[in-house]
Amino acid sequence: MFTNLSLQQNPPFSVPARFFITAPLFGIGAALVFLFYGSGMLVSRWSPGMLAATHALVLGFFATVMLGALQQILPVVVGVSIRHPKRVAGIVHLLWVIGITLLIGAFLWPANNLFYIAVIVLGSAIVIFVGTILMSLQRAPTHSESMPGIKLAVSSLFITLVLGVVLIFGHTGVIPLFRPGLTNLHMSWGLIGWIAMLVMSIAWQVVPMFQITPPYPKWLRKKTASFFLFLLLAKSLISFVSDSPVLSLLDLTVDILIAAGLLVFALSTLHLQRQTRRKVYDNHRYFWRLSMMNLIIVVILWALAEISGNPLFGLLAGVLFLMGFAMSVVTGMLLKIIAFLVWLHLQKVREEAGKSLRHIIKVPKMKEVISSRSSNSLIVILMFAQAAMLMALLSPQHFSIAAALCWLVFFCTLLGILGYAMFRYQRFVKKAFLV
Repeated sequence: MFTNLSLQQNPPFSVPARFFITAPLFGIGAALVFLFYGSGMLVSRWSPGMLAATHALVLGFFATVMLGALQQILPVVVGVSIRHPKRVAGIVHLLWVIGITLLIGAFLWPANNLFYIAVIVLGSAIVIFVGTILMSLQRAPTHSESMPGIKLAVSSLFITLVLGVVLIFGHTGVIPLFRPGLTNLHMSWGLIGWIAMLVMSIAWQVVPMFQITPPYPKWLRKKTASFFLFLLLAKSLISFVSDSPVLSLLDLTVDILIAAGLLVFALSTLHLQRQTRRKVYDNHRYFWRLSMMNLIIVVILWALAEISGNPLFGLLAGVLFLMGFAMSVVTGMLLKIIAFLVWLHLQKVREEAGKSLRHIIKVPKMKEVISSRSSNSLIVILMFAQAAMLMALLSPQHFSIAAALCWLVFFCTLLGILGYAMFRYQRFVKKAFLV
């Protein structure tokens, strides 16, 4: 299964682990904000609670996981060597956590100084991270099919930051507040350019590798990054030109093509899963399946919003994109990566322990690091949380508290699973060198 991996480039376990264990904490924070504000948070997308919870999820959970995953995946899958990985990870992680915490606080207790400090700290973290990754990609020994998409995703993260800074200056009254146009562009680069593009780029490698499927079609792997880059640039250009019926039609055409691209990816993934050669049960496949089904529903809801003009469909599509498509696939990858990393690093610890001790030191299998039972429980909780969230959007007064509690349980469970896996790693390491 791991023959295509450059395991000699594997970074220290602490590099991605610090990001992975931090991410659920921000998810818990978002759930607590939702619980505190209740249905009032869903009244407007501009409410303090909604802005705080959204950024706690998008930056605090999703982006934190992806920052950690990229530092792990690039050396192993692409063969890219990141110089001084522990130092870079430590600096980026510290600035990232402080910056997000300040930003969430600034939305909940509006204070211009908090916004400005958050921008500086978060901006520093992203500039260091993006610069490190892009420079590392230039030194890549081989041209992986994932590289163009990863470059676009990392660049989109930087563009999302720049647009976010402009919006914060507008939010604090320094410049005019360009809503909703600039906000929608900020979301497009963040959700499509950063999250969706990174998921697709990683999928080219991890779906065939972990789920034992045929590879994605070559044309899809080769053309996807340039296709979405063209559409995002076109959308950006249209948003900065004076509004007119022709431009509105062009903007709709771009959105249709983006939706079509997402739909092709989802259907292709589901088709590959049907051809898997892995006959044993693997819950990783079901996280991906749930994610792709949610993505198909997102496209349908978006189409209904455009046809009917009802903004509720658009809201449902946006929330399901994050809490359905992105949450399912990111959670599935997170569990798989952690289990793989613990197994991989413990194999190395076992080798370092010496030949005389190897026969008495048994490395747990990946399914023993994170059991199928734990993963199954988590995916059930996730489905309940997703359903509760959609119900809360339809009837905030009746379901908002239930949805908040479901998400709180989900993130606490995820934190417990990851924490226990890392605890087992540390316990094994101590045992190996004390035997």
